Amino acid sequence: MRDFCGRAGALALLVCLFSACSRDPAPIPSFRKLVEELSEEGAYFDTDNLISNETAYSEVVEDLEPMGGVYIGVGPEQNFHYIGKLRPSWAFIVDIRRDNMLHHLLLNALLVNAETPYAYLCWLFSLACEPLESEDDFESLLAAVAEAVPDERLFEKNLKAIYRHIENRLEVDLDDEDAPVIGLVYRAYFDGQLGLRFRSHGRRPRRHHPTYRRLLVERGSSGETGHFLSRPDDYAHVRGLAEAGRLIPVVGDFAGDHALRKIGKLIEEQGETVSAFYVSNVEFYLIRNEVFTKYVDNVRTLPLGENSQFIRAYFSYGQPHPAGLPGHRSTLVRQKMERFLELFDQGAFYNYWAVCVLDYER
Repeated sequence: MRDFCGRAGALALLVCLFSACSRDPAPIPSFRKLVEELSEEGAYFDTDNLISNETAYSEVVEDLEPMGGVYIGVGPEQNFHYIGKLRPSWAFIVDIRRDNMLHHLLLNALLVNAETPYAYLCWLFSLACEPLESEDDFESLLAAVAEAVPDERLFEKNLKAIYRHIENRLEVDLDDEDAPVIGLVYRAYFDGQLGLRFRSHGRRPRRHHPTYRRLLVERGSSGETGHFLSRPDDYAHVRGLAEAGRLIPVVGDFAGDHALRKIGKLIEEQGETVSAFYVSNVEFYLIRNEVFTKYVDNVRTLPLGENSQFIRAYFSYGQPHPAGLPGHRSTLVRQKMERFLELFDQGAFYNYWAVCVLDYER
């Protein structure tokens, strides 16, 4: 992986952009400067993460309320479920994989070009979609997507439009290594369609991993769907952040010396706080790699409020979570960030199980 951190663009300029955009939405070209200045060198991780494998996300989504503030997350599209419900003014997606940043450039193009969830899905899968009389019924919308025909020529046309968006509107220059990654990600959606599954490098495909179709229709205990595409107002908020250059993918290590600290500094200087930090199960790997303390030190640099919260995932491989539900290998829980720091200082986190079960909210 190569270093994506640009030398141009002083922190003062970033603060100016961050402040001005609070009052007047930033043009998309400012996006590049933020990505460059906040990012650090990427590293390898053994999972593609084209889609999530966390089916229980809808249990957390239904409990979230608009909070404003600033959202931090990891991974690809699943962040949009939480962003849509929390309605932050900014969102930063921090992932150690440079490929995830490139993936988000692709998603930015889809969001900006697709005015509705239906249009987003048609763009995502390069489908020759028929116009709908109404998009109010999500099940009917999904049925129309399932019946639409993938179109190879449309795929090529869309991919060219995606490259143009990235290079012209985002002002990100795609070199001979970056452009093929974006093409491969987009091809994976085209080949997999609604049956696309989460996958890992060097491991056999696992049928228990959910398809994209299953993620779309997951419902929480209340019976409501959790996917951001099922809620037009939430989709509009995510799309608005993308259009304004406020949905920023960052190449960064949670236990690194740069990305989280830079983001925290920007948030603090603007008098904002973190509304939520979606960490998935990254903390499991930080504990395993003996860098958990460095991560906690980075968390301490983030400006927190009394309602700042973690959203984390636990996977039940032999030891089910107390809040786990039948039919799900994942359990998604929330925790107040200040309480997390208190428990760490007490020496309570002897392993990832303790992080996930000693103090949590559904």
